[in-house]
Amino acid sequence: MSAAHPFVPRVAAAATAATAFAPAGADELERASLQRRFDRKYLLRADGAASLLHAIAGEYRVVLARRERFALYDTTYFDTPSLRCYHDHRRGRRPRAKVRVRNYIDRELSMLEFKQKTARGDTRKLRWERPALTSALTDEDVARLVAVCPDLFEEGPLVAQARTVFHRLMLLNTRTVERATLDFGLALERGDARCAVDALVVVEVKDAGRGAPSPLIAALRREDARMLPFSKYCMAIACLGHERANAFRPSLRALEGGL
Repeated sequence: MSAAHPFVPRVAAAATAATAFAPAGADELERASLQRRFDRKYLLRADGAASLLHAIAGEYRVVLARRERFALYDTTYFDTPSLRCYHDHRRGRRPRAKVRVRNYIDRELSMLEFKQKTARGDTRKLRWERPALTSALTDEDVARLVAVCPDLFEEGPLVAQARTVFHRLMLLNTRTVERATLDFGLALERGDARCAVDALVVVEVKDAGRGAPSPLIAALRREDARMLPFSKYCMAIACLGHERANAFRPSLRALEGGL
């Protein structure tokens, strides 16, 4: 772990445990590329992450970000002035959309990302590379979004509504197309308000929806991780804004109590 990736003491053991994972090869990355996928999200106590990683080290490979196992992500989320994307999620509407600019700091890569939860419940994701590590939407970004979802612009231009920063460990199952991410040290920001979520790890397990056995999910259950709907964007708005958030109460209570 380089000095560019500071971790609080409770996560240092997880950083050490992550060194047991062999790096993923290009063929494994290609096999696990899921632009249409089914997701399950879990909240895990950060002090349980090391034992979880030790339990599954032989079953997964780690995706490196320029030789680092933990990659720094800096994401800005865009929504309509009335927060349509947030409220669609809160109300459980489908299809619904999410728009973000995600900067992959270690890789010096910036991507415009459009995610859509479809009527059948899977996730469709479109990504476009951007020329610089900036967070504001460019004219080219806007044109791409208008082409795929013009109704998002009925109120006018999209507005930057929230920001998240975290370190991500990405794992690939060696036997199936399952891919998983573990996000550490999550920080939520909206305007001048900020909330640190360093007592929890956000785990997302992604697969093609075929029900293959998952060593990671089995290990999460042994660690008493909680499977909860969890959107970083919605948590930022719910925690730091003044919007209705009843649908997110279980996740908010988990954040407040550290599980």
